[in-house]
Amino acid sequence: MRRPPSIISFLVPAAAVALSAAPTGAQELVYVLPELETATYRLVDQTEMSLESPLGAMEIGGSSTWSYGLTFASEGEGVRVTAELGLFEGSLTNSMTGTMSLSQAEAGAAANFELVLGRSGLAEVVGASRRSDGDLPILVDPEAVMFPRLPAGDASSGDTWVDTVTTIVGEGGERVVVYTYTVEGEVDHNGRAHLRVAVSGASELTLADGGMAMNLSGTETGHFLWDMERGLVGSSEMSRTEEGGTPTPDGSGVQITFTATTQLVLEN
Repeated sequence: MRRPPSIISFLVPAAAVALSAAPTGAQELVYVLPELETATYRLVDQTEMSLESPLGAMEIGGSSTWSYGLTFASEGEGVRVTAELGLFEGSLTNSMTGTMSLSQAEAGAAANFELVLGRSGLAEVVGASRRSDGDLPILVDPEAVMFPRLPAGDASSGDTWVDTVTTIVGEGGERVVVYTYTVEGEVDHNGRAHLRVAVSGASELTLADGGMAMNLSGTETGHFLWDMERGLVGSSEMSRTEEGGTPTPDGSGVQITFTATTQLVLEN
């Protein structure tokens, strides 16, 4: 498949739930070995890029669905997670060339990944879920979506904590997000008690190619539901934007905008 021009090279020439009215008592928010040692997650991501330059407008979009079967095992004081990709569907839309399907290999999606969880979250990524040189535009790593940072202890309504997550974007880019998590309260979801945690983030994205770089800034908003029975994220939804600009040799400048939505569901 012919790869579309990189961003920099072009520049130069989930179910709604209601919060419980009663305050939530302290609940344990930690990663431990689940009683059920397998799980299946489905992640759906839609990322769009809009670019305005002296050469004209360009729109690029990536749509993807990932379904991973996870197996959990003890790893010292932590949990080892082995994931196998059971389903991948991806497509790339380019305003210049139209829409094309992407295979797993073309998208850069790994057939499996492996990591170690500490009580509060990712301790070691042994093998990542995707390569940095894939054709699919996506601003997050699936493993980071499945396993957000936790306070590793008791949490009550109103409690907050902060984490910084770094994602490689393309072959020369990096996205750094400072997340703030806030416990909102207990909800009923799929017949079980969940803890709803609001998530907000401030991000900085650097795109680099051929000795050039562009810096973008953005925000994220969303939430995740913590399944208190399973001890895993039951579902999550996040929306994000990134905006920035850079001057061109003729001084006219270029503007670029990313918008994206990522949804995650624990299927079984």
